[in-house]
Amino acid sequence: MTDIRSRIRRVDRRRVKQAAILAVVILAVLWVFHFNGNSLDPTDRQVVLVVTDSMDGDVTEFDIDSFPADTLVMVQHLSPYETQFLRIGDVISYRDSGALVHHRVVLVGEGYVYVHGDNNHSTEKVMLEDVNGRVIGTSWVAGHLMAFISGNFLAFLAALFAVSSALVVYAVYSGRGEEVAE
Repeated sequence: MTDIRSRIRRVDRRRVKQAAILAVVILAVLWVFHFNGNSLDPTDRQVVLVVTDSMDGDVTEFDIDSFPADTLVMVQHLSPYETQFLRIGDVISYRDSGALVHHRVVLVGEGYVYVHGDNNHSTEKVMLEDVNGRVIGTSWVAGHLMAFISGNFLAFLAALFAVSSALVVYAVYSGRGEEVAE
């Protein structure tokens, strides 16, 4: 009878682990879907780590809110035709002296837009042909994780090794005490 109970417990534990893994995968897909502008097609997208605080302003009513330094942003590339449909409040990505900049559109003109960061109010004129794309998603958590990993790679590897080792030890020794007790 105890042999049947231990088998049932092992099967139940296995199902719980499978359900947890499935839940993590589903949540990851949903997060990527939301972060990617509600699309699973990444072909015209670019992920960029924003390292300045020029967009760290007050909360806005726009689709893309202000975001602090070390935020990961998803940029949807725009064709020259699509840049004509930029509107006030969009956060665009453009090159300025070789650097990729992300600022909010505050005025739309014929062939150009005026932009500024949410943290500053000096406007800048950007020609539509210089627009790289439009920001469609942001993640502060993923950005800070990326910044930490890039700045502390050895610490990240040590933490990854420690967690992996703990999981292996748990997997090896988790069933031993139960079989002895029964």
